[in-house]
Amino acid sequence: MSKPRHVVMQVVKRSSGSATHHVEFLMDDNFAERLRQLRSLVPPLSSLNKQRDLVIDKVRVRLPNAIWRSGNEIDMDGGVEGSCIVIAAEGSFNCGGKDRKTREKLVTYNFSIARLVELHAERPEGETLYIRDGTFANDEPADSAAGRWIASMHELEMVMRVPDAPSDFDTLHDLTLRSEQQQTGHGALSQRAGLY
Repeated sequence: MSKPRHVVMQVVKRSSGSATHHVEFLMDDNFAERLRQLRSLVPPLSSLNKQRDLVIDKVRVRLPNAIWRSGNEIDMDGGVEGSCIVIAAEGSFNCGGKDRKTREKLVTYNFSIARLVELHAERPEGETLYIRDGTFANDEPADSAAGRWIASMHELEMVMRVPDAPSDFDTLHDLTLRSEQQQTGHGALSQRAGLY
């Protein structure tokens, strides 16, 4: 049985090290198994294979369904190109991509594949796994940097969460446009009053 859960990893940006830059992807039992399989393609570096001319020490695989967020912006529709996971010979992985607007590299800290698979198996079903600075942050105290980061992620999720199902109010989503139209309408009325 597949147990889906979200994984949220902090993104390190060179130009602005804001903690609100992060990538989110869905993980289930199949994803965990695929990570294990891909890890087996990258042999550990040893004295034997270091002497060869060409050695595979990393595998890059696409991660097309990842959601990249920069502060209050969500880049789900192509704001980030080359979304991928890079699996290293040491048994760790990171997420990477390139910001389409700034051409800036987006990358997360390395995290152990074995540890991620272990967390997925042990943690309660459906729990989101938060990884900050290459460390599992769910059990950190609320007043720590990681605890505050997780709290900010929860706040962003509440603000930006897409509804699970359409509601009767979906047609009223563009209230800013309506308020501008009302302001324009009131302005026109006051101009007319001045003309008469």
